[in-house]
Amino acid sequence: MDWFDCNCGFGVPAKPLGGVLRSAADLIGELEFCGVGEALIYHVAMEAESAQVGNRLACEETQDDPRLHPTWAVLPPQTEELGTVEEFLAGMRQHDVRALRAYPEEHRYRLDGLTFGSLLEELVPRRIPLMTGPHWQVIADLLSDFPELTLIIRNHGNWGDDRYFRPLIERYPRVHLDTSDYQQAEGVSDFVRRYGPDRLLYGSGAPTLQMGAALLSLAGADVPAEAREAIAGGNLRRLLSEVQP
Repeated sequence: MDWFDCNCGFGVPAKPLGGVLRSAADLIGELEFCGVGEALIYHVAMEAESAQVGNRLACEETQDDPRLHPTWAVLPPQTEELGTVEEFLAGMRQHDVRALRAYPEEHRYRLDGLTFGSLLEELVPRRIPLMTGPHWQVIADLLSDFPELTLIIRNHGNWGDDRYFRPLIERYPRVHLDTSDYQQAEGVSDFVRRYGPDRLLYGSGAPTLQMGAALLSLAGADVPAEAREAIAGGNLRRLLSEVQP
């Protein structure tokens, strides 16, 4: 099985909520132990310290291993803390960053068209995925303004947030979900029966969550083999291949 984790990270948080993977080498060790080939990663400093520091560390600490693909955190373009939109996109091209992460609550900004319109207008046609947590009203408002945005909703909760995300899946064709904490009984299999496998991405949520948990859940899901393969890695590879830097 070609496993490609869409949601895992490393670094030392000030207040660990689960396990800790201190370095990229530690993350690689965990990936190898679980049989996962590649990962779309973040550095914990992106959320807990600053986007500037975390973005830099995500690239510096993964540059020697092609199995790790860095993401960057975003900040409001108006402050130019990450440069202008043009400079930010140029930096993404330079470091081959193909996905972004948003932390609206932690970084104290509004994730909407008013604040991020100039950046989102570039992300949509370039099909650059934006990852964010389950801020459901924020997501609904954002997609109403940018319905073609490639959005990955991560860490959406193990009690089954289907009542929140199924309306989004049905209306917006570029919305995807990671499976890191999707432990609803028969959740994955029922989703696949109703919507097909293309909108689900294997993610572990490591190190906050154990890397093998989501992998085992998907491996045991009652879905066709080709659907499992798509969720395990094929869907993420397709999304990243569509990016036009």
